[in-house]
Amino acid sequence: MIIKKIEITNIRSYKDKTTIELPVGRILFQGDIGSGKSTILSAIEFALFGLGDIDANHLLRIGESKGSVLLEFESSGKTYNVFRSLLKRGNKIFQEEGFLYENGVKNSYSVGELKSKILDIIGINERTQTKTTSTIYRFAIYTPQEMMKNVLTSNNEKRVEILRRAFGIEEYSTAKKNAEKFSSWIRTVTRIKKTLLNDLSIYKADIQKIEGTTEPLKEEIDYLKDTIVTLDDHIQLILKQMLETRKRKERILQAESSILHLQSTIDKNLKLKEETNLELVRINRELADISQSEKIVANLTPKYQEYIQKRKDLVDVTEQATQYDKLLLDKIQLESNINSDREMLNSNIKRLDSELSELSLEREICNKEIENLNHLEEEEILLSNNITDSGNFEMELEDVSDNLSNIKSEMISINKEISKQQSELDTVLHLRQDAVCPYCKQKLDQQHILELENKFLQRKDFLENKLGQMEKELQENQDKKNEFLNWIKKVESKKSELQKIQVQIAKLNVVQKNIKQLDLKIDEKTSGKRSMQAKLQENYFLEKVKKLDEIADKLSTMYSYKMSYDSLTKIVNDYQKTDLESTYLEHSNLIKSKQRNIEEKRVKEKSLVELNDEIFALSKKLDEMKAVYQDSQEVEIKLKKLESEKLSFENELVRKKENLAMRRTEHDNNLKNIQAISKKINDLEERVDKIVFTDQIGTWLNQHFIPSLEQIESQVLISVREEFNKLFQKWFYLLIEVGDIDVEIDEYFTPIVNQSGYHLEVDSLSGGEKTSIALAYRLALNEMIRRIIMLDDNLLILDEPTDGFSKEQLIQIKLVLEELSAAQVIIVSHEKELEGFVETIFRVVKESEKSQVELAA
Repeated sequence: MIIKKIEITNIRSYKDKTTIELPVGRILFQGDIGSGKSTILSAIEFALFGLGDIDANHLLRIGESKGSVLLEFESSGKTYNVFRSLLKRGNKIFQEEGFLYENGVKNSYSVGELKSKILDIIGINERTQTKTTSTIYRFAIYTPQEMMKNVLTSNNEKRVEILRRAFGIEEYSTAKKNAEKFSSWIRTVTRIKKTLLNDLSIYKADIQKIEGTTEPLKEEIDYLKDTIVTLDDHIQLILKQMLETRKRKERILQAESSILHLQSTIDKNLKLKEETNLELVRINRELADISQSEKIVANLTPKYQEYIQKRKDLVDVTEQATQYDKLLLDKIQLESNINSDREMLNSNIKRLDSELSELSLEREICNKEIENLNHLEEEEILLSNNITDSGNFEMELEDVSDNLSNIKSEMISINKEISKQQSELDTVLHLRQDAVCPYCKQKLDQQHILELENKFLQRKDFLENKLGQMEKELQENQDKKNEFLNWIKKVESKKSELQKIQVQIAKLNVVQKNIKQLDLKIDEKTSGKRSMQAKLQENYFLEKVKKLDEIADKLSTMYSYKMSYDSLTKIVNDYQKTDLESTYLEHSNLIKSKQRNIEEKRVKEKSLVELNDEIFALSKKLDEMKAVYQDSQEVEIKLKKLESEKLSFENELVRKKENLAMRRTEHDNNLKNIQAISKKINDLEERVDKIVFTDQIGTWLNQHFIPSLEQIESQVLISVREEFNKLFQKWFYLLIEVGDIDVEIDEYFTPIVNQSGYHLEVDSLSGGEKTSIALAYRLALNEMIRRIIMLDDNLLILDEPTDGFSKEQLIQIKLVLEELSAAQVIIVSHEKELEGFVETIFRVVKESEKSQVELAA
C-alpha cells in the first residue's frame, strides 16, 4: 500500500480542509511537540479502519459539528479514495456511513463493511471487530509510541498474549478453547445418556403392559362378532313375521281405496297450494325489484335525457362538422395549388429564357453557315444532283433534344416541390403540441400532425410515381437521340467528298429554313415568356386567393360547429362508456312488467283461497271415512309390537356393533402404540449409540487433540521467538555501536540486556539506549508480522522513533532507514537532524490552535 494524498477537515487541531500529497520514498513530518504531527497518523488510521478504539471526542475538533478525512492510496497497482466523517448531534458524536471510490465508481458502505473492504484491498486477513482497529496494521505498519511502551512495560503474560494475537498464533489457543468447550459439551451429553437409558427402560415396560391388554381385547372382539350374528338372525325372523302381517293389512287397505284417493287429492291440492305460495313469493320479489328499478330510473332519467339530447345535438352538428373538415382540406389543397402554379410559372420562364438563349445562339450559327451556300451549290452541280438530304433526321434529333430539355426541367420542378413540402412538414413536426400551425393557424395536436404527415406522404408518392414515368420517357428520348446521332455518324463516315458537300448544302438549306422556324420559335417563346411574366405581375391568382379567403371565412363561421361536435362527441362517448343507455332501458323494461305482475298476483291469491276451501272440504270427508274404518286396528297393534321387538333387537345390535368398534379401535390403538413406542425405542438406542461414539470423540480430544495443539503452539512460538530475536539483535546493533552490550529476547519476548557478562535492567539504561531498544523491538515486530502474514512492505510508519537519542545516535538512524526496504517510509518526529536522512520534508506548525502543514523547499 502507498499513501498518495490525505485531506483532513476539522480533525483535532486541523480546521477547514488541509490537503497533503505524499510521494514515495522517505518522508518526514517535522514539528514541535503538540504541533499536530501524530494527528496526521490518526487521520490515516481513521480513514482506513474507522474509530476502532479511538474516542470520537478526542478526534473531532472542539467546537465543530462535523469532521472528515479523505485518503487516496494505491494498492496492487490500483488507486482508491476512501472517505469517512464524524457528525455531532447534541452531546454525542457519531461515525457516519463512508464511501469508497473504486475504478472511478463511488460505492457507499456501512462502518463495518468499509473496514472489511479496506482490509481485503490492502491484503490483511483478520477478523473484523467494530470496536477495535486492525491489529496487524498496528504492529506491521504503524505502531503508536504509547502502544509500543505498553507492550514493553506489560507483564510477561500480557505481553505474550498481545504478541500471540499480532503473530496470528492465537488461532491455536482459540482452537484449544473451542475443543475444551466441545469436550465440556460431550460430558453434558454423556450425562444425558443416563436419562435416555432410563427412558428406554420405561418405554420397554410400557410396551409389555400394552401387549398384555391386547390379547383379551382380541377374545372380546370374537365374542361380540358371534353375538351380532345371533341378533341378526332374530331380526330376520321378525322381519318375516312383519311381512306376513303387512300382507293382511294390504288386503284391508283395498277396502279403503276411497280414503287413499281422498288423501291423494288433498296432497295434490296441498302441493299446488305450496307452489302457489312460492309463485306469490316470486311475484312479490319481482315487484320489489321493480320498485328498486323505478328508483334507479328516477335517478338516471336526468342523465339519460341529457345523453339523448346530446346525441341528438351531435347528429344536428355532424353535417356542419363534416363540411368544416372538407373546407379545411379544400383550403390546404388550394394553398398548395397556388404555390405550385407560381413555382411552375417561374420555372417555365427560366426554361424559356434558356431556350431563347439557345435559339439565338443557334440562329447566329445558322447565319454563318449559309454564307458559303452559293459556293457549295456551284460545287454540288459539278459533283452530283442526287444527294440524299439528311436534314429530316436533324430535325427529329432537335425535337428529341427539346423533349429531353422539357422533361429535365419538369423533373427539377417536381424535386423542388418534394423538398419544399418536406421542409414544411419538418417545421410542423419540430413544433410542440398546442403550438399554432403556421399553415392552417390551428392548434397542433397529434391527429392534426398525422393528417399533415399523411397528406405529404400521399403527395410525395404521387410526385415520385410521376418522376418514375418521366425518367422512363427521358431514357426513351435519350435512346432515340443516340440512335439519330449514331446514324448520322455512320452516314457521314461512309460518304465521299461529294456526299459531304451535298450533305452540307442540304444542311444549309435546312438551316435556311430553320432560320425562319427559329425566328417563329423565338417570337413564340418571347410572347409566351411575356404572357407568363404578366400572369405573375397581374391578378392571375386573384380569383384563387379570393376563393381561399371565402373558404377561410366559412371555416371561421363553422368553427363553433366543429368545437360543438368535438365536445358533444366526448360527452356522448363518456356516457356510452358507463353503459348508461343499456342500464336505463333494462330497468325501464322491467318497470313495464309491473302491471302484469300485479294482475298475476291477484289471480294467484284468488286461486289460493279456492284451494283452501277445497282442502277443507276434502279433509272433512276423509275424517268421515276413517271413522267408518276400524277393522285394521288389530293388524296395526301386531305390527307395532313386531316393530317394537325389531327396534329392540336393532338397538341391541347397534350397541354390540358400537362396542365391537370401540374394542377394535382400542386393539388398533394398542398396535399403533406398540409401533410408535418401538420406533422411540429404536431412536433412543440409536442416540445412545451416537453418544457412545461422542464419548470416544471426547476422549480423543482430551488425550490427543488438545495436548497436540499445546505442543504445536509452543513450537511455533519458539520458532517465532528465535526469528524475532535475530531481527531484534540486527536492528539494535545497527543503532548501538558499543561492542560490550549484548541483547536477546527471552521466552516471554522480554528484551534482556547484558554488558560485559552482567545482566542490566532496561530501566537502568540511558534514554537513548532505551529508545534504541524500543525502536529495534518495533522494527523487528513490524518485519516479523509482515513475514508471517506475507504482507507487502511498501509502507512503514514510524512515530517518534528517535525520542531520547543523542546527536551522535541520531546519525545511526540513517543506517536503519537505508536498511529498510519499504517503498514509502513516513516518519513523525520533532528532531530536525532527521531532515538529512529523508527525501521529502513537511513542516508542521501550530498557530492560534490551528495546525498547518507546509512542504519544505
